[in-house]
Order: sequence, then C-alpha cells, then structure tokens
Amino acid sequence: MSVCFVLGRAAHEQPEVRWALAEIAPLLDLPWRIAPEGAAISDDEMAVWVGNHDAAPATAAAVVAFDGWPRWDPATLGVATFDRSPLVCPNGACPPPSSDRELPREWLRSIAFLLSREEETLDARRDSWECYSGFYTRLHELRVLGLPLVNAHAEQLRARLDAAARARGRELPRVPRWKNDARFAAALTHDVDDVQLRSFALGLRLLAQGRSIREFATREALFGASRGGPDPYSQFERWIGEEERRGLRSTFYVFAPEPTRRHRDDAAYRWSDRIAFGSERVAVAEVFRRLHGRGFEIGLHGSYLSHRSPGELARQKRQIEEAVGAPVTGIRQHFLRFDRTATWAAQEEAGFTCDSTLGYNEVPGFRAGIAAPFHPWNAAARRPHRLLESPLTCMDGALFRSLKLKPPAAIEAALEHLGRVEAAGGVAGLLWHPNAAAEAHFPGWWECFVAALDHLQQRGAWVAPTREIAAWWEERSRRLALEPTPV
Repeated sequence: MSVCFVLGRAAHEQPEVRWALAEIAPLLDLPWRIAPEGAAISDDEMAVWVGNHDAAPATAAAVVAFDGWPRWDPATLGVATFDRSPLVCPNGACPPPSSDRELPREWLRSIAFLLSREEETLDARRDSWECYSGFYTRLHELRVLGLPLVNAHAEQLRARLDAAARARGRELPRVPRWKNDARFAAALTHDVDDVQLRSFALGLRLLAQGRSIREFATREALFGASRGGPDPYSQFERWIGEEERRGLRSTFYVFAPEPTRRHRDDAAYRWSDRIAFGSERVAVAEVFRRLHGRGFEIGLHGSYLSHRSPGELARQKRQIEEAVGAPVTGIRQHFLRFDRTATWAAQEEAGFTCDSTLGYNEVPGFRAGIAAPFHPWNAAARRPHRLLESPLTCMDGALFRSLKLKPPAAIEAALEHLGRVEAAGGVAGLLWHPNAAAEAHFPGWWECFVAALDHLQQRGAWVAPTREIAAWWEERSRRLALEPTPV
C-alpha cells in the first residue's frame, strides 16, 4: 500500500506545502505521491487530505487541516501538546481537532517553520562569529531543541494511516529506514582545524594571521617545538585505528591550503607540512590521500569567509580534489558560519551535493527540528535546494567547551542525545575534532568519543561517513516517491 497526499486548491498552490510534505514523507516509511483535489485514488492508496477540513472526503485516512500560510513571530511561539508530543505554535495554542483522523492546522506550518529556519531571518541577533547561536533559538528557550520534533510529527501522521488501514482489515508495511534495517544511524565526522601544536613555522603563520603572542596556540607553536617527542595534535592514526577496529569509517572535513582571503581564525596548516602518521612523518596532503584510500570521506571545511561565496567555495573544492585525487561532494563551514539566505545556494552553485553545517556550537540538538537528511527550502526562489542537508546534532566543543560539562556529565548528555535519535529512528550528526585526542589538553573528550561509539555499536546503529548516509537517504527517497513532487 502507499500514501497519496490529496491537496485542496489553496494547499496545492502553496509550494511550501508541497515541499514540507515531500520532506516528511520519507519518514512515513511508505511509498507516496502528491495529487491535486479530484485526482483518482486507487484502492491500494491511503488518502491524506490537505486542505479545509470541512471539505475532507469521508474516505480520507487522515486530514491535515490547511487554511493559509500565516507569518509566525518566533517571540510569540510556545509549546502545545498534541498526541502527547510537543507542538511548537503561536502562543502554545493548539485547539484539538474535531476527529481522531485530523491533525491540527498548526501541524504542517510548524514542520515547515522548523525545517526552513525562518526564525533566522526574523531574528537579527548574531554572535561574535556572525552565527545564530543555539542560545538564541526559541527552541532552546522552550526546552525542545533536544527533541526531533519533525520526526515525532511524521509519526503522528503514520499512526493515523495505521489506524485507517486496520479499520480496513489491512496492515501497512514499513520500508526499512536505514541500511541493514538498523533502528537508527549516525554520521561520524571530524573537522580538521589543527594537525600540530608544536611548530615554529605554524607559530609564525598564526602571528601573520593576526593571532596574539599571548594566545595559547601561538605560544605553544613558537616555543614548544624544542620539547621533542610526538606532537600531541598529530594523532590521526588513533582516530582511524579506533574506527577501523570497529569496522567503521568517518568523514574528515579539511581546509583548502590557499583561500583567497585568510582570516585569523582559519586553520594555518599547509599541504606540505610533515606530521606523524603511524611510524612515519608524511606531508599533510599525503595523510588525507591515505585516509581516502582507506575508505574515509574527505570533505571541505569551508574557510571562515567563504560561506556566502560560490566562487570561493568552488576554488577551495578544486584544491582538495587535486590534492586527494578524488571528487569532493560534502562540506561543513568553519565555525558553523551559516546564512540561510546565501550559504546553501552558494554551496549548491559550487558543486556540493551535501552540507553538514546546520547545527550549533553551543548545545546539542536539532536546529531544524529533524533527525534526518532533508532538502532545505530556497525562500528566494520558492523551491527546495537540490543540495541535501545532513544536520550536525552533537559536537565535542558544545559539550565540553560551551556547556563546560565534566567527562561523566558529557558522556551522559551524549548518550541521552543518541537515545532520543534512536527513539525517533533518526540519524545523529556527530563531530569530534582530531586534536581532541590530546587528552592532556582536552581531558575527557576522547573518553566521550569512545563511549559514544560503544553505545552506537551496542544499540546496532548504522554508523557511516556523511556521504554514505546522504546517498542512502537520497536513493531511498527516490524509491519511495512514486511521482516527482510538483514544487
């Protein structure tokens, strides 16, 4: 059996409606299509009416009330309860639907509001990195940032479809959501900001980029090189050894060596720098080539000033492709610098097919309310981007640096986060920085990483690089969509 979203005239003329339905449809785990009012519905289809609830056909399995697309002010949003789950809506007011098959009119608007990140164009606040902080979002204020709300809303619709099917004496199947029928998934990633700590040449570069001699990294780079012994930041073999031992692979987002304009907060390593790798000292470019050869994904960590420039992103993409000898399709922006009106469009124009920037430096959680990849909305063009967003949901720096958690509390928070992803059948986007293996400088960070991997394996999660997660989701979504979505 399959699902057919039947759209009333007003809903069908609203491209945001068709996009929001297309993004949550894969979470129903059923084949689906969208059709206008009056279209023929087969006996093997479950109809979901989207429109005025008074006009809903009696045969509709579910009704998504729609009577327009009002503007929402983030400051007025509150949390209502629907089907025992939080629903973000104006003033937290959600009148109960008139029948069990209905979903409230706030339901679809809330999904689109979360996925499109409208809040970030309506709230002008930005932090010192020009980022929209996780402490600014209304979801954090309402204490629901840590919940995959969109997944929960999709499950509410699925429950109505299941009930209608049982009333017909039938049982709806569930198409497996993740590889090997895993209950949930995790995209394992590393942002390569630093590859060495003790290097006089590195110290001079940091000074040239405007770093103060008083800053720890600059002092250590300039004066620590004479200490001898292994550099505490050059520990790539520790990361890949731990992951390979478990049969896992991850994504390393790396800096291009020659951005057009260098910012003081950009990475200062060069392709020719020689660092420890196993028992050898090899050039940084060779380290990345070897990682690629062993099945790890190499993506671009877009420089500080690149997040609005398609030309600069394309230029940096080519530098990494030439050094690694392989196509680069994935990206995450440095410091998670992101502009809803420009970044996705710039990345797409530069030739990237998957981004993993959409997360917060300050707190774990679901910036777009979803624990699954999705196609972001292009508000200027009123169509979805072709690029897929695989959200970042939990990073080491947020746990230890921003929230200042001690190791036991950080581990507890990370595992609680993974538990919520598992309950939603979603995907976690995990980030640990490679230099965090220097335990003297980052106490507890490595321990937390290992605890997360232990948990993922014990719970049977599918763990893979971002590229594999995105490719799986894209292909699965194509198989489930019975017709192209008319957005």
